[in-house]
Amino acid sequence: MKLSNRLDNIARFIPNCKCIADIGTDHGLIPIYAVLNGICDKAIASDIKKGPLQAAKKNIEYYGLLDKIELRLGSGLEVLKLGEANVIVIAGMGGYTISNLLEAEEKIAKEAEFLILQPTQHPEALRRYLVNFGFKILDEELVKDDNKYYHIIKTSKGEEPPYKNEAIYYLGLRLIEKKHYLLREYLTFNLKKLYNVSEKLDPNTQMDRYKEVHELIKGFEDVMKCL
Repeated sequence: MKLSNRLDNIARFIPNCKCIADIGTDHGLIPIYAVLNGICDKAIASDIKKGPLQAAKKNIEYYGLLDKIELRLGSGLEVLKLGEANVIVIAGMGGYTISNLLEAEEKIAKEAEFLILQPTQHPEALRRYLVNFGFKILDEELVKDDNKYYHIIKTSKGEEPPYKNEAIYYLGLRLIEKKHYLLREYLTFNLKKLYNVSEKLDPNTQMDRYKEVHELIKGFEDVMKCL
């Protein structure tokens, strides 16, 4: 079974365990891959919509795994019991949405051994939530798939000191620490967008936004110098 680059890197972050839960499973590819490759003994695949669950069921049936992958209809982590899943995967949602799902069922989130999170946008919002609400960021990955960049965050209950440089919430401290091979390219891409935004701002009438953008530009440029 072949996964996209994004999904493959998510799967690589999942440690061997008894049970994983894939929240917002869509076509059920992560649970199928994890069970087929012996990463976990069983899995829970959930989605808030019936359509994706039906698509996931067809794929699970195709691989003969209905006895090992349980389908559940519902929102976020509310489909899980406390301690039921060793690893919880939430991928393909925005950073604010993932943060809200974790906050809504914080006990379940913190009871899991690991959370594997992949925001499609606003990774800075997700990192800020994790840092402020008792999660430790253990590892991070940056992947490029179909000409888009994706952050993958491995986290668990713990403490992560607040970042002094706002840019780190956007870029990821673990990615900076290991000087990730894609980070310079990602920085260049985002700096270009920030420069364009800056040129259109009037410091006289949009002072707060102007300062915010320029502080972020400086933070990005400082990180670039360290790579």
